[in-house]
Amino acid sequence: MVPTAGRQTSRSATAPYVSAGTVEYSPGLIADLYLPQAGGNKGVIVLVHAGGFYTGSRQQIAAYATPIMDQIDRGFAVLNIDYRLTSGNQNQFPAAVADVSAAIDWTRSSGPNYGINPATVIVAGHSAGGTLAALIGLGANNPNSPRGNSSPVDGWIAISGIYDMRVPGVAQLQQRAWLGPNASADAIQAGSAVTLADAGDAPGYIAHGTQDPLVPVAQPFTLFVTTWLTGTNPWLDLVSSTDCNGHIPTCAMNTGYLNMWVDRIAA
Repeated sequence: MVPTAGRQTSRSATAPYVSAGTVEYSPGLIADLYLPQAGGNKGVIVLVHAGGFYTGSRQQIAAYATPIMDQIDRGFAVLNIDYRLTSGNQNQFPAAVADVSAAIDWTRSSGPNYGINPATVIVAGHSAGGTLAALIGLGANNPNSPRGNSSPVDGWIAISGIYDMRVPGVAQLQQRAWLGPNASADAIQAGSAVTLADAGDAPGYIAHGTQDPLVPVAQPFTLFVTTWLTGTNPWLDLVSSTDCNGHIPTCAMNTGYLNMWVDRIAA
């Protein structure tokens, strides 16, 4: 686990993030591309928004993603994506997993044409996006993963996500919306990132508020312990700040340690 000290002022407090434009990374799916503003061109972070799998958009970056977006001043591009949202029985699991995977594949194959360096590719997300980031990061080398055979990532950042859908009473609205009201035990297991962990996984960074009112802190602990036991050395940032420890803990994350972790992945 990482210390609680280390909060830094966000770039967005002094200057807005300016997109280099939009790209269509998959038919009908759009992403905003932010190119590095300083620090070279070390890699790219694919950013996945929150919203319980049925709402939200890439336009929410100011609310939940400043520690990720600030990486553009440290030599990293950010591909901030939209993905298919569930509506009734449309676009249920694993549609969003396939979309994030397609964004990673686009980054590796077409990114260089837009100034992206795909030498290091990290996937990051908050809430539902955190769930997706963990599924992607842990599922690339798992033949039972809904992510399929797409190219792997070099690291993953999961913030305030749900990682074990099998736990009774956990986020039932999100489970029903994404997996369906009558989801099978197999679907619930496939949607649980903790079931995919093994020694061949990319390293992860997990952040969570200790008093999250929506997702119990047992969820990040379970993911941390499960991945730690595989030997992949995950980092866990538990945010206990009195003014920023709810479901959006990013304003008090230990950004110094996050930056250190990102640099280790890109080394």
